[in-house]
Formats: sequence, structure tokens, C-alpha cells
Amino acid sequence: MRGVNFWVIVFFALINNGCSLLGHGEGSVGGVARSMEFKTEVAEAIEMQRAQQLNAGNPPPKHGELFSLVFQLNTMA
Repeated sequence: MRGVNFWVIVFFALINNGCSLLGHGEGSVGGVARSMEFKTEVAEAIEMQRAQQLNAGNPPPKHGELFSLVFQLNTMA
């Protein structure tokens, strides 16, 4: 391996893992990925909880219906 290739690899390794090597794990690439994944999971959980709360008092759709009668619009003709 030539010296230039070695230093390029070292540079990218430090860019990716430098923060965790210095003891600041939240700034590393893995830490950023974990925090993004956590925020996504929290957002999905909040969305699911809100959907369940909105649908808590409504009956489930009858057999063959796509939506419950609560969601159907009655228009006057």
C-alpha cells in the first residue's frame, strides 16, 4: 500500500470515528445514525398512539366494509 492511499484511509477513518475515539460518541457517525433511528421510532410511536386515541370510541368496520360508518360522509342531494 502506498503512502498516499494509507493517509486517505486514515483521513476517512478519523472523519467517521474521530469523535468516538476522542470520547464524544454522540458526534460520531454511528451516534448520529442511532439518534436518527431513535427519533424516527419515537415519532412513529406518537403517531400510532394518536391514531389509537382517535379511534378508541369508534366501532370496527363491519364485515365487507372498508371504512367504518363514522368516516362516511352523508351528503344531501
